[in-house]
Amino acid sequence: MPRGSTENLRPFNNRTESEQRKIASKGGKASGIARRKKANLKKAFETILQSDVASEKMKIQLEAMGYEATNEMALAMIMLQKAMKGDVRAFEQISKLTSLETKDSLDKKEQRQRIKALELENEKRKQGLSGDDSLDEIIIVDSWADEVQDD
Repeated sequence: MPRGSTENLRPFNNRTESEQRKIASKGGKASGIARRKKANLKKAFETILQSDVASEKMKIQLEAMGYEATNEMALAMIMLQKAMKGDVRAFEQISKLTSLETKDSLDKKEQRQRIKALELENEKRKQGLSGDDSLDEIIIVDSWADEVQDD
């Protein structure tokens, strides 16, 4: 909710095309900056996770178990230890990471759209079947009906 008065706000569709274009351009640029920033952060984390563990004790433990001594493996081991001690959130995160049916928000959104499209299609079919005047006349051709029955 806006803090102050909303009297000076104008709906987007009440603006001129050039104003709409300017606003859309600013939004597109800001979106690009945010996407690049997020991608850079992801790359930085991937680099840090792939680097060697700083703790010598953790390094020895991981190598004794046959794993690489990376920060990523150290985090996995710590999460597992927390889950085994009863930390429900750690267990949920492990379950989420190891789940075979991981779907991101885009997959779920696409699936919902497909379901809506199928529901609309089914509704159209129902309306077509129930509306007598919307059905086209069905013509039955009997000229080859005897051939079909003989087979």
